[in-house]
Amino acid sequence: MEAYFAVDRLRGLAQDHSVPGAQLTIRRAGETLSVTTGVRRAGSTTPVTADTAFALGSVTKVFTATVIAQLVAEGDLEWDEPVADYLAEFDGAVDGRMSAVTLRHLLSHTAGLVADHELDDAGASSLARYTASVTTTRTLHAPGHCFSYSNTGYNVLGRVIEATADMKWQAVMENSLLRPLGIDPVFPGGGTAAGLRAVADGHAVRPGRERAAHPVGLHLPAGWAPAGGLAGSADDLVALATLHLGTRPGADTLLPAAERAEMSAAAPAADAFGMADGWGLGLAHYASPVGPWLGHDGTADGASAHLRFHPATGTAVALTANATTGTRLWADLVDALREHGVPVGDHRPAASTAPAVTTGLDRFAGDYRNGDTRFAVRAHREGTALRLTDATGLTADLTLHGDLAFTARRTDTDTAPYTGRFVTDPATGDVTLIQLGGRSARRTTAA
Repeated sequence: MEAYFAVDRLRGLAQDHSVPGAQLTIRRAGETLSVTTGVRRAGSTTPVTADTAFALGSVTKVFTATVIAQLVAEGDLEWDEPVADYLAEFDGAVDGRMSAVTLRHLLSHTAGLVADHELDDAGASSLARYTASVTTTRTLHAPGHCFSYSNTGYNVLGRVIEATADMKWQAVMENSLLRPLGIDPVFPGGGTAAGLRAVADGHAVRPGRERAAHPVGLHLPAGWAPAGGLAGSADDLVALATLHLGTRPGADTLLPAAERAEMSAAAPAADAFGMADGWGLGLAHYASPVGPWLGHDGTADGASAHLRFHPATGTAVALTANATTGTRLWADLVDALREHGVPVGDHRPAASTAPAVTTGLDRFAGDYRNGDTRFAVRAHREGTALRLTDATGLTADLTLHGDLAFTARRTDTDTAPYTGRFVTDPATGDVTLIQLGGRSARRTTAA
């Protein structure tokens, strides 16, 4: 791809979406193109450079998963051993199903842990305390049953890393992975290397209003560093991608081929409905005409990050942006890259084509819960439709289809509809879960 095209297109898309600053790095056919645009903070003149660090959000999970794979390669951990074998905190968990949770379950988001567990003490950051608190919660489903995206599970993986290496997660991350990749660490939530690089400020943008970008602070819940506590550049993300592709010098030493293959293979139960086309051990799968791409997306307060790499060709693409509209910039960028011969994989959920269901809807009515998130589903329009509400004031009408997928349309805005689905127990046929945005909520009561 021509450098002038990449610069002009990135600058134009950033302006279109009111993104103050962004980085784009493309590795293709053995050559790397790295371009930047804009400023670190709206209203300033300090430019984004290739070294500027952006909050990576959930792309941090790929780094955490890679360190777990390194420990597996060293013989300190095993993919399919119960996590309870490594963590004393799992002794006496209130839910007996936690004893069956393995590293593979946590890495592939099939463990059944709640999505977003937080400590009551906002100032605490101990992963040991965090994990002990997790064991007081109930699982959503039996481990290995289905996919439910979980920040909680990755924070527990961070505790596994600490317990195994006898060092803080940040120290292991820096010494085992970041420094060997040539990455200067930045831990926005705190850590020994915090502040050594310039960090872009996050910004909130309200599309359709004044379209101005307003700086916002970064909030990372206590104990969440392994799930979302890194900052870095698009160049850093491509460096990680070359490790997984095996094209980086010394890749086999840093992450052996067997562990790379294990991470990239799709987990059978991890269908990732609504988020991706599949999931491996820390890596999402994105379909494309040229075969699957691997990677991850991440959002943080006022920032987004996106990583894709294609094992068949060795191509890697990474974008960082310092605004909430960075996800929209990414979607437009994917379209532009495809037009110019880089068919990046990206998941865009489509509405079900199965016939609509308008009878027997009481079977799906009830209360559903994932941690502190609660949904109520009730029959609506004299039993011919369903309505979903939650404690935040969300109200959405659901159109159910024969494959148990549904289209949800909010009643208070004109935003585009989104998709979800109900999940049944294969043995009984009873409705047990509702899935929205890649997360599952367990049915607690029938209406």
